[in-house]
Amino acid sequence: MSLIQPALRQGRGRIPVTPLEKRIEAFERFHELLSRNKSTYEVVHTISKQFGVSQSTVYAWTKGRSPFGRRCGRITYTKELFYVIGALLGDGCIYFWNKLYMVWLFGEEEFCQKYASIVPSCTSKTKATAYPNRGKNVWFVKFDNAELFLLIRQIRENLNALSNLLTQGDRFANALQLIEGFFDAEGCVKVIKEPIRKTPKINLDLCNTNLALLQLIGRALKATLGIDPHFTSQSGGPNRKVSYHLRIYKKEAIRKFLSRVPTIKLKTEKVQYVENWLRKR
Repeated sequence: MSLIQPALRQGRGRIPVTPLEKRIEAFERFHELLSRNKSTYEVVHTISKQFGVSQSTVYAWTKGRSPFGRRCGRITYTKELFYVIGALLGDGCIYFWNKLYMVWLFGEEEFCQKYASIVPSCTSKTKATAYPNRGKNVWFVKFDNAELFLLIRQIRENLNALSNLLTQGDRFANALQLIEGFFDAEGCVKVIKEPIRKTPKINLDLCNTNLALLQLIGRALKATLGIDPHFTSQSGGPNRKVSYHLRIYKKEAIRKFLSRVPTIKLKTEKVQYVENWLRKR
């Protein structure tokens, strides 16, 4: 669904469309035509004629220029952006309301504080703040950013967009940041205590209802850290979605992951258990 709702009739006229709304609608149509393998000439002339956008502006879009002004919120394609993407794909939500392109993240305090400290390095935000929602015992970070909004929406609709984005710049650093953000949102360092075990066992677990997304994270783990994860599923009951798990069991894989991914999920109370498990032969 397009972000821009069709103009509604009101009396004899129409509700006016703002220049920003018109430009964003043109930009969405621009990408749609490109995905159909239309020629640059055909795309430029179609968009210019249909939306009244200058041909020079549309040609600039083909070179990667953003259609959004400063006030709409911008993003910078740094490695930190991939942490933000991973975090939002795990515990984020987006919505368009009253001409605002809202991007929200929900989670525990430490996660939201970390996310808020990273977001300014890859967006036009000079400062992001985590707030408590005391009624629900959860924290959140929210701000208005049209470019980030559309990027997350595009990735959710087509994960190939994220796969292609990861190849731009430093692939290794990008993938590690994506893994870190997603693990902070959806991961868990599990301490398995059983009567038969003197030393509790450790495994790493990522859970999500989107198997394709977990598989993408699995490929990133393989490409960056040489880790082969295991995938399992868990029925959610009659009216609930199936949950999928990406698990890491091997000791050396866990050691490598925790040495390269500084996750908030390795809580202080779990550190000793992890160290004991990794020392055990």
